[in-house]
Amino acid sequence: MVDVYVLTGFLGSGKTTLLTRLLDHLRKEGGNVVVMMNEMGEEDVDGEQLQGFGFPVKKMLDGCICCSIRGEMTEGLKEILAGLKPDQIIIETTGVADPIDVVDALTHPELVDSLAVKGLISIVDASRFLELNSRFQSSGALVKTIRNQVKYADLILLNKIDLVSGEVLAKVKAKLQELNPYAPLHPTTHGDIDLPALLRVKRLAERAAEERARDKAAAGVPVQKGIGRFLKQTLGLKTDPTLYYSIESFSYAFKGPVDSKKFENFLWDLPKNVYRAKGYVQFIGQDELISFQHTDNQVNLFPFPNFGPKMVAVFIGEGLDREKIIADLEKCY
Repeated sequence: MVDVYVLTGFLGSGKTTLLTRLLDHLRKEGGNVVVMMNEMGEEDVDGEQLQGFGFPVKKMLDGCICCSIRGEMTEGLKEILAGLKPDQIIIETTGVADPIDVVDALTHPELVDSLAVKGLISIVDASRFLELNSRFQSSGALVKTIRNQVKYADLILLNKIDLVSGEVLAKVKAKLQELNPYAPLHPTTHGDIDLPALLRVKRLAERAAEERARDKAAAGVPVQKGIGRFLKQTLGLKTDPTLYYSIESFSYAFKGPVDSKKFENFLWDLPKNVYRAKGYVQFIGQDELISFQHTDNQVNLFPFPNFGPKMVAVFIGEGLDREKIIADLEKCY
């Protein structure tokens, strides 16, 4: 059986940062690891940051593994198992994936005898959680996804605690523990966690799986098939479309270098329905490439050493006004 770890969490929570730390640790340990990354849109931005670790990376673009490209995920896993024979597979889901549906995809009849889901690891952005979790400020589909990413986690990494006050942090912790009182909760900054401890989450997941198996056996429901659907039915959750269907994304190819100050202001001024913006850009008068990351309350810019990636911006959100966003961006030239 190949161990599978799933990294889940909303857009911009820090999944890729944690993944890079984890891969660096596993490289030193000499593990035979394969990474599966799921990106919204047609451009792969985060995957570029994983080059150099020496592990194969399977990319799934322009869809969500929990719904629209579930079949692609199944076929990709079959290819990985047959051709690469890994000891471990780490899956980074798109930020709008519902973990119930991800588990359902991983328990496909053709995979169930080959894969062991060791842990669902949820990364939560402490600075945005209360707002995203509020039905007054977020759509119903968004709130449901955010809560499920916490509720079904085997381990919760509460990230970006340096961006909030002690009072806010206490409120976030209380809500997370209300949603999931069983999962270990690790407050972190920049995804800095004891990685061996993170990998030991599999023991918690295995115990939870045994409890679910006993419950299913008592209910007369097959253990290995349709786990996601079973959980939804058992917990009274509707099987309506996931957040993926209300999320849209588009990419923009830069025509040349842009003004650094204007571009930074452009990112800060993006509307709140832009949940995530990311990509690679070049600033006027500078030779290096800049990797940029944006959420509604954070903008990060840092030099990127590899000039291989395309200069492109990817925007993800709900109800995006593409023409206005592009028009505002082009004022940065």
